[in-house]
Amino acid sequence: MKKYRNIIFDADHTLIDFDADERRAFYAAFSEAGIPAGEAEVEACWAYSAKNWNDLGLNDVHLPEVQAGYHEMYLDHVRSLFDFVEKEYGLNGRRKEAQARFMRELSAPSQPVEGALETVRALAGEYLIYIATNGLSAMQRSRLSAFLPYLSGLFISEEMGAIKPTRAFFDKMLCGIGADVGDCLMVGDSLSSDAAGAAAAGMDCVWFNRRGAARLEGLPLAGEIAALPQLVDLLGGQK
Repeated sequence: MKKYRNIIFDADHTLIDFDADERRAFYAAFSEAGIPAGEAEVEACWAYSAKNWNDLGLNDVHLPEVQAGYHEMYLDHVRSLFDFVEKEYGLNGRRKEAQARFMRELSAPSQPVEGALETVRALAGEYLIYIATNGLSAMQRSRLSAFLPYLSGLFISEEMGAIKPTRAFFDKMLCGIGADVGDCLMVGDSLSSDAAGAAAAGMDCVWFNRRGAARLEGLPLAGEIAALPQLVDLLGGQK
């Protein structure tokens, strides 16, 4: 594998476990409303959230309308989500408080993906480490707090005024890093956001394929890993 100086990680589903965080936030929201909720209720809400995210088009990050309106669409998603929760379970007249608690809990320090902290810690002595993420600034900074001591920079779409996979996001990120694209490696779980965006910018990407998904034909990848610690071995020849 070629030599790099800068390793850029995606956040959600790569370094931090959004699904675990969202489930925790649902439990907190139900508690705020004084509603006893178990696994069945939380799983139903989590499943609806995934469906609603997709129905709103938020997975289609290549579409210009999503790229332009992503952050407001994110907030629309949360409002729609609590329309569902209120309709299905009732919130004892505490919809506003439950939704606010959900957002606070989702902004708390995140549950790292297995092996994430160890991998970043191991690489930080040899490379400059960055995180590039789509999302709301206040939420992502708090969620990524465990990784901040190892970072040389954190790029959040709301602050950048552009989302992955747009060229604008990658150009602004490269400017912030102050590096040539050939010195950078992107590591992420999303082929449409991380890999496609990196490829369009001329940047190499290692795909973190946690779930054994199929590759997209014609999309160049510098490597593929099923667990984050494998990245250390993949880059091992550079040390």
